[in-house]
Amino acid sequence: MESLEILLLLSTGTLREYTAEEVSRTLRTSLESAAARLQELHRSKLLARVECATSVKFRFDASAPGANIVVDLEKVYKTRRVSVISFIYSNPTDPLRAFSDAFRLRKDES
Repeated sequence: MESLEILLLLSTGTLREYTAEEVSRTLRTSLESAAARLQELHRSKLLARVECATSVKFRFDASAPGANIVVDLEKVYKTRRVSVISFIYSNPTDPLRAFSDAFRLRKDES
């Protein structure tokens, strides 16, 4: 959820650059968590990293592959927030584990 909120924050102001401190303050999350999510989104090629004299800033990369999906996601999130949140929390984070768990026998099934 935090990654989604950070991505949507940065995508709404594509020309604005944010430091981890600004993201942390705006979304009321820890600095460490904001910095980690920004790095993840940068590694995913959704954010551009801008080196400044005193800090590192990030901005949404509107030219990135999949950037148009983020714009659509923002629209859906505004109108169907609960559905998006439910979808995020209902999906397993590890598809391989979910697949293997589907074949696990439980005590009451044997």
